Amino acid sequence: MKNNIYLICVFQFLTCISLNAKTPKYNLFQMVDVPDSICLKLESAYKSTTGFDSVNAGENVWNLTNRKDFVFKNGLYSFKGQGSHYPRCIFIFKNPKIYIFKSIGAFDFLGILREYLECIKTLELTKTERLLYLKLIANYLERESGLTYGTERNATTRF
Repeated sequence: MKNNIYLICVFQFLTCISLNAKTPKYNLFQMVDVPDSICLKLESAYKSTTGFDSVNAGENVWNLTNRKDFVFKNGLYSFKGQGSHYPRCIFIFKNPKIYIFKSIGAFDFLGILREYLECIKTLELTKTERLLYLKLIANYLERESGLTYGTERNATTRF
């Protein structure tokens, strides 16, 4: 009887390990793999917007349209420098064009909305795309609201 209990426990333990190994894991920190040409544009835009250089902003890209999709394609994306104190920026890609927002959602709510109107014209977004991206930008602005990224905002702050 005692041996049977041990065998059952060992069998259940091995079953759990086996099932766990076969289950694909979702990596919270996995980012979108962007082409090098786009990566360089993001790095340059991040430096001109924030003043931060060589912070891997082009490598830290997340899909705001579908967070579990890591393939680069048409959509709304966020990007930032590597580290929690770097602010998040956004861009919209509609093949072959890209529109990188110069405003930062945490600091310039209205700037993002003004630029979105410009983006609609520049990328010639369809009505469906306009509505989808507007909802996603609203979510982005809501998440960014009140964040300071460790910076005291004043008249001399660059971003």
